[in-house]
Amino acid sequence: MQECRDFTDKDFAKYHPGGALGKKLYLRVGDLSDQNGKPSVQLHATVSDIIITITQFRLGAVAVLDANQILGIITDGDIRRMLEKHTDLTAIKAADIMGKSPKIIDKKELAANALHIMRENNITQLLVSDNGNYDGVIHIQDLLKEGII
Repeated sequence: MQECRDFTDKDFAKYHPGGALGKKLYLRVGDLSDQNGKPSVQLHATVSDIIITITQFRLGAVAVLDANQILGIITDGDIRRMLEKHTDLTAIKAADIMGKSPKIIDKKELAANALHIMRENNITQLLVSDNGNYDGVIHIQDLLKEGII
């Protein structure tokens, strides 16, 4: 029936933007990640700096950067696993515990795509980029709040 009237998904999103289906069709990653802070540390940050940053932003992760380029990610789970292995934390730096292949999504992507990537990889946050530069974090809770899930 929709096809007969040339009523597209974009039309649906335009005329029903508040509904869950409408949001899946128009809401972008940047619309949600821009509401969050941009937790980041440098490659040589201490464990203390990492924990403070993760706690301050309450997103469960921090990006590891060099000149606004994403080198890795450290999650609160990475911190717990590191604490199980090490008792002396003085020499440990971000480079030692970061995941070197973080999942990244462009801020222009649909938020529904972010959910797909999170589910596919069994993760709760994605780093967000804008033209290859770090732009923030999107968390699964952001998607829940908007009714994408």
